Amino acid sequence: MSYSGGVFPPPPNIPPSPPPKGKYREPGIVLLLSLVTCGIYYLIWIYNASAEMNTYMGERDTDPAMEVVLSLLTCYLYTTYWDYKTGRKIARMQEKAGIAPVDNSLLYLILNLVGLGFLPHLMQQGHLNEIWAKS
Repeated sequence: MSYSGGVFPPPPNIPPSPPPKGKYREPGIVLLLSLVTCGIYYLIWIYNASAEMNTYMGERDTDPAMEVVLSLLTCYLYTTYWDYKTGRKIARMQEKAGIAPVDNSLLYLILNLVGLGFLPHLMQQGHLNEIWAKS
C-alpha cells in the first residue's frame, strides 16, 4: 500500500468472518475428568463453556468467573440454574449455526432435580460440539 497525502485507499471488500468456534471436547472425557478431580474439572468446564458460548453469541450475560464463584458459593446448587439457562442459550446457538434448535432447558432442570445432574453437561457438550462442527 502506498501512502499519498494522508489518505489510504478503502479496505477491500472482505466477507464477514464466521463466529468463533469453541473447543471440541469429548463428553465422556468431560465426565471422567469431572469425577476423577472431584468436580474441579467441572468448574473449569463451566468457565470455558460459558466463555465460548458468550463469544459465539457476541453477548456477555454473565461473567464466566462469576458462574464458577456462584457454583462454589451455593455448593453447586447454582449449576441447576446454569444448566437451565445454558439449554436456552444452546437452542439460540443452534439456530444461529443453521441447526434445528432444541431447547432442553426443562429436561436439564428435571435431570438435576432427580439427582442426574451429571447428564446435562454431557448433553450440552455434545450440542456444543455439533455447533462448533457446523460453524
